Amino acid sequence: MKGFTLIELLAVLVIISVLALITVVSVGPIISSSKDNLESSQKTNIEDAARVYYLKEGTDDITCVDLETLISKGYIESSEVINPKTRETMTGSVLINYSNNQYSYEYQDNTCE
Repeated sequence: MKGFTLIELLAVLVIISVLALITVVSVGPIISSSKDNLESSQKTNIEDAARVYYLKEGTDDITCVDLETLISKGYIESSEVINPKTRETMTGSVLINYSNNQYSYEYQDNTCE
């Protein structure tokens, strides 16, 4: 008789299942880390867009810029404000602070008050 026995086929199936499980377990943290890095990069891009906005249109009374303003004025694309973890549109803002003769820009998840 030619062919494989049921035991041999089950052994191969068990080996393939174990390899698949190891692959899924090891790839999960990599995907999560990539999403964290992408979110951080997006926030940096948003802060950079707020910096350009403030340089071109800012006055001393501007201390916060909403994402809606940055999108509507063309400083950032709406596709660049999708949260990679939730796949929802981000709705935060960027706080603009001035101290020690230097401006700082910090993304926050809530909108300007």
